[in-house]
Amino acid sequence: MHFLPKVALSGLLALSLTALTQSAQAQVNINIAPPSWGPAVPAGTQYYYVPEYGGYYDLRDQRYIVERNGKWERLSSISGYTPSSFHPVAIDYRGNQPWTLVSRHRTMYPASLPPGQVKRLENGKGLPPGQAKKVYGGQGNGKGHGKGKH
Repeated sequence: MHFLPKVALSGLLALSLTALTQSAQAQVNINIAPPSWGPAVPAGTQYYYVPEYGGYYDLRDQRYIVERNGKWERLSSISGYTPSSFHPVAIDYRGNQPWTLVSRHRTMYPASLPPGQVKRLENGKGLPPGQAKKVYGGQGNGKGHGKGKH
């Protein structure tokens, strides 16, 4: 007679485990929509790099990641910035510390690039003539022209 309660308990335990497994699998497949100011991203993308403030935006947590006093912080908003003026770039990084690649991202996506130039760099087309001096601080006469007669 002790056999029947054990079978019933085992069946109940098996049903509970099945429900938990299905719930966990459903959570893995949820895709978060990007914010209204950000471009569409491939499924599974977790972060934007935002050149305007040299930090990140976590799409899953919907929080900004900024460096302050040498430490990276997650914030719900950033004072002094308007997200509609951002030119975020979806990055291929999964984990909790995207800032480990910040020097690479700052080089690849400088804040001073005009809109559209980030795409040129991503596609391997490079910068248009003269743009490298503007972006990387080349010397000129202060009028946007190279050295020469005027």
